[in-house]
Amino acid sequence: MRIGLIGSGGREHAIAKILAKNRGRDSLYVYGSHLNPGIQKLAALSSVGSMQDVETMKDFFTGNKVELVVVGPEVPLIAGVSDRLRRQGIRVMGPTQAQAHLEGDKVFMRDLLRRRVQKGSPQWKEVRDVETARNFIREVGQVAVKPIGLTGGKGVSVMGVHFQTIDEALERVQTSLEQDGVVLLEERLIGEEFSRMAFVADGKIMGMPVAQDFKYAYDGDQGGMTGGMGAYSMADGSMPFLTKDDLQEADLILQLTVNAIEEETGAGYRGFLYGQFITTAHGVRVIEYNVRLGDPEAINMMALLDTDAPEFFGELADGQLRKENAAFLPQASVCKYLVPAAYPQSGSEKIVVNLKDEDVNQEGFSIIYASIIEKPQGLETLGARALAVVGIGTDAGNISAGIEALLGRIEPATLRHRKDIGDVQIIQKKVRKMESLRKGM
Repeated sequence: MRIGLIGSGGREHAIAKILAKNRGRDSLYVYGSHLNPGIQKLAALSSVGSMQDVETMKDFFTGNKVELVVVGPEVPLIAGVSDRLRRQGIRVMGPTQAQAHLEGDKVFMRDLLRRRVQKGSPQWKEVRDVETARNFIREVGQVAVKPIGLTGGKGVSVMGVHFQTIDEALERVQTSLEQDGVVLLEERLIGEEFSRMAFVADGKIMGMPVAQDFKYAYDGDQGGMTGGMGAYSMADGSMPFLTKDDLQEADLILQLTVNAIEEETGAGYRGFLYGQFITTAHGVRVIEYNVRLGDPEAINMMALLDTDAPEFFGELADGQLRKENAAFLPQASVCKYLVPAAYPQSGSEKIVVNLKDEDVNQEGFSIIYASIIEKPQGLETLGARALAVVGIGTDAGNISAGIEALLGRIEPATLRHRKDIGDVQIIQKKVRKMESLRKGM
């Protein structure tokens, strides 16, 4: 079977590895925004183009007789690539264009939860003028300011973190109103965030192990918001700061959301669904939904997925989900992105990186390539998250320490990473934080 993959980031390299496992490179056809050197080694053929050019994607996959396409990023889903490919008779791991509004329109998502799910949302307000924003902030206190569309994980700003006063909040509201004419305000939630991603097929869901990603640029959650500096997961599939009830509640909200979006659109949801949740003193709340795998969390999950991915993904694309056909290794995982010094600021200098897979592999870890291309002089960064190092094992703390020891020897001086991802003391601190919040209810 010829398999297609859309995307060229770290998430897609991780997906490509699991798709090409035991099948060789003759079966994989990739359409991306750049030539990812890791994916290049796994693909029979690659094409470069816009992530919004649905017709060119269709031509590429039909011309190469691809039978199944896995969609990595959100942009082509929102552009309608799943609908277009299905009309050509190609099976697709990805929701419809209408269903992709769950991620592409935050107001649509909140309104859907209000009307059909009726749980899991904070207080929120769709705002079209500054005075309405002022009144909402006075009513609820601290808020998060969210542009309604795609921001790559970097557009949200939170009172008490990124700004302190109502006037500063209103300045950010005004900026969003000038750009989009509308902005979403939500009450600020205090707790610990976690990622619960799921496979979905026509109303049925299967949760993946819980992960926690690190959005801020620097250790200790300092600096600007990024697309995600890395993530970790635990061997038991949950998080030490989560209760059993927390996980059950998150899964219930996921299931109710799938039911709701299928009822709303009149079509079965087939693909991935990524719930970004937060556990608080008052229960679990939805921060946002993504209609694809998270990045970096996909790197963790694909490293743990222990199944014939093409066969399983094909079944999902056909609306079938048999949980016995998919399993995850009962191990922990840690992923750490290496980024240029200026990241997440745009216009980062292009850097040549000399880092060899074998230097990482011999230590029991793997490189996942992302915003980087191959040049005669070596690997050249493109300004965003360049590459990740990922490892699995019995204990997240030990994996994190192992990655630190490795990077201490071989990390290029021109790149940096967060050292605290998966760190034992940081995890214990999160547990104590939630214990304190729950006691203070």
